[in-house]
Formats: sequence, structure tokens, C-alpha cells
Amino acid sequence: MQIGFILILVIAIFVAIFSIQNGTPVPVDLFLARYEMPLALVMMACIIIGAVIVLILGTSRQFKKRSEGKEMKNKLKTFENEKLQFENNAKAMETEIQSLKDNNAALIAKATEFEEKLKLKDDHIALLTKEIDEMKTKFNININEGADPNSNDEKSEA
Repeated sequence: MQIGFILILVIAIFVAIFSIQNGTPVPVDLFLARYEMPLALVMMACIIIGAVIVLILGTSRQFKKRSEGKEMKNKLKTFENEKLQFENNAKAMETEIQSLKDNNAALIAKATEFEEKLKLKDDHIALLTKEIDEMKTKFNININEGADPNSNDEKSEA
């Protein structure tokens, strides 16, 4: 910033020296009017008008950049808030996932336990079925043995 100010000051000094050396009146046509003014005054007026134009354009550019900067800051705040919301949602989902994993593990343990109980009951049912079959076989043998003496008794009575 200081270098630019020094550069502009040096240029202004050269223009002032040039204007003082060229102080003769010159004709100036401005729209429909014709004036005679010293060259130094015409040059100073042109420089001042140019400086005002540059000042106006620079100021409008600064306002535009400030408004863009404020807009970007607002967008940044919005994005940061969204980021925080997404992070909170992600943490909540991770917690939910962990609880679902825990529930899944508990359900798998219960399913395994029920499968073991079912296997034991199936084994018990098979054992009971085997015992029933053995009893039926014994009972049939006893009935058959008991039937033969009865049939002999019937023959002897007849």
C-alpha cells in the first residue's frame, strides 16, 4: 500500500512540474462551447476527473468485494452448521448401529440357546420314542406269550 502511494506521489510531482512548464493557454472544445485555458489547468482537471472516476470504480469494487465476503462468510457459517448437524446425525447413527449390533448379538445368542434346547428336546423325544418302541415290543411279546397259554387253555377246556 505504501509503495503505491509513493508511486502516485512521484507521478503527481512530475505532472505538476510538467504543468508549470506548460502554462500557455490552449483552446478547449467542450461539447458546443469553446474555451481557452492554461494547459496546466486542463491537465489538472483531467487528472482530477480521472482520479475521481478511479475512486468511484475502486469504491464500488470494494463494496462489491465486501458484500461477496459477507455472503461467503454467511455461506461458510451455514455449511459449518450443516456439517455439525451431519456429524451429530452420524454419531446418532453410529450409536444406533452399535445398539443394533448388540441386539443382534443377543438375538444370535438366544437363537443358539433355543437351537440347543431344541436339539436336546429332539434327542429326548427320540429317546422316549425308542423306549416306547421297546415297550411296545415287550408288550407285544408279553401279549403274544399270554395269548398262547390262553389259546391252550381254550383247547383244553373244549
